[in-house]
Amino acid sequence: MENRMITIENGRVSVPQQSGDIRMAVVEIAALFGVYTQSVNAHIKAVLKSGVVKADISCPVTVSGNTILPDVYGLEMITALSFRIQSRNTEIFRKWLLGKAFKAEIPEMLIRTIQNPILN
Repeated sequence: MENRMITIENGRVSVPQQSGDIRMAVVEIAALFGVYTQSVNAHIKAVLKSGVVKADISCPVTVSGNTILPDVYGLEMITALSFRIQSRNTEIFRKWLLGKAFKAEIPEMLIRTIQNPILN
């Protein structure tokens, strides 16, 4: 399986066309967000423990005691980590995510405002 990675260069986020193909190792996530791998590992364990994101054990895993940790993580885990970790790149990534999430609503809001400016 080919690793498809997210990159942040000069404040711009680049995501592969098919986000379902995104697979990044802990060291790659740490480099993406500009933090230490220990920080990423700690936050991954917290996210998994909270149940917000489930571990994807369909890919290669590492067994540590009673814990099974995937060797790579997808967009869902990377998104969750971006809201837990504080760095310049996580801020850029969060803004990009929110821009994508609200992009479809903006034209609809503009249309409603133009059609009925008194109500808005």
